[in-house]
Amino acid sequence: MSVLHVEADFAILDEQLYYNNIFEKIGRKIRPELYEINSKFMPDSQFEAIKKRGISKEKRKRCEKSEDATWIEQIASGVRKVGKEMGYFKESSNQDNNLNARQAAEKALSVITPSTNKLLCNGIISNWIKCSQEKPGVVENGESQKIFIPPGATFHVGDVADVEQYSAINDILFDLVVADPPWFNKSVKRKKTYEMNEQVIDNLDITSITTNDALIVFWITNRKWVEEEMKERFKSWNMEVIATWKWLKITTQGEPVYDLDKEKHKLPYESIVFAKKRSSRREFNIYEKFVFASIPMAVHSHKPPLLELFQHFGIDFMQPLELFARSLLPSTHSIGFEPFLLQSEHVFIPK
Repeated sequence: MSVLHVEADFAILDEQLYYNNIFEKIGRKIRPELYEINSKFMPDSQFEAIKKRGISKEKRKRCEKSEDATWIEQIASGVRKVGKEMGYFKESSNQDNNLNARQAAEKALSVITPSTNKLLCNGIISNWIKCSQEKPGVVENGESQKIFIPPGATFHVGDVADVEQYSAINDILFDLVVADPPWFNKSVKRKKTYEMNEQVIDNLDITSITTNDALIVFWITNRKWVEEEMKERFKSWNMEVIATWKWLKITTQGEPVYDLDKEKHKLPYESIVFAKKRSSRREFNIYEKFVFASIPMAVHSHKPPLLELFQHFGIDFMQPLELFARSLLPSTHSIGFEPFLLQSEHVFIPK
């Protein structure tokens, strides 16, 4: 199981182990270089300057930490201690500014995302493709690239709103919804990789596609206004927020990927908000505040799968759904414009 350790405040996850377990039956493993995050994230220019000086002599302006940052700094210390005791975190002499990981990520993103009319499964064109529960499957896109599908996974290339028609036609209601919207941020704007229209979320009829006892989970940015808007959205959907967790991104040595004490600096954690319908009588046995730590995949904005962590808390789901998906999960419906972006031969290699 990819959940390596759990205690009252935090958990340690191994995403690489999770994917390797899934594709073991077909002799595939996830490219290990994607997780060679041996040092903190920084621009090459800063890395070279520090390397040249031997140590960083940058005068940093100290600022008062937020309540979250102070709390997470304490958690990070516990994560590092436990991980080292387990032998999971190890010192590394490879100081290349995570070059191997970044190159592997660039390779992973070189897959060509076809339109639905060019996607073949056993020679059949399909808008929704489902893999057998027995073992992982393989499909080909229009460029003869192999795409590896987890067992029981169902996916659709298209707008997330398409799931409403799918739910109605197939009489399927989802008991877990995990959404990772491409929220607007400056780095994304510079790269011009995607645009986010929040009206897409507002137009989603979440209540009509979910069971009364469904758990609704949204990844959000660290901007306070995004969290407040998301809470208002839940209210409009007649839902209540029951928990807010943090994902702490750490290096192979157990250090946060960014410092927590720099003003206007990127943070080493992201937030995820849990909600349920007000009419639901189901009690979810999860902490209101919690941190889960893992070595992140080098691909920008990729999030770790949480199904096994939910199972640790005794929560099982019959019909999970992932919105804005960029990868696939076992026994899960996934929908987005790039649901198999990270399922190609560039990501999963022979063992």
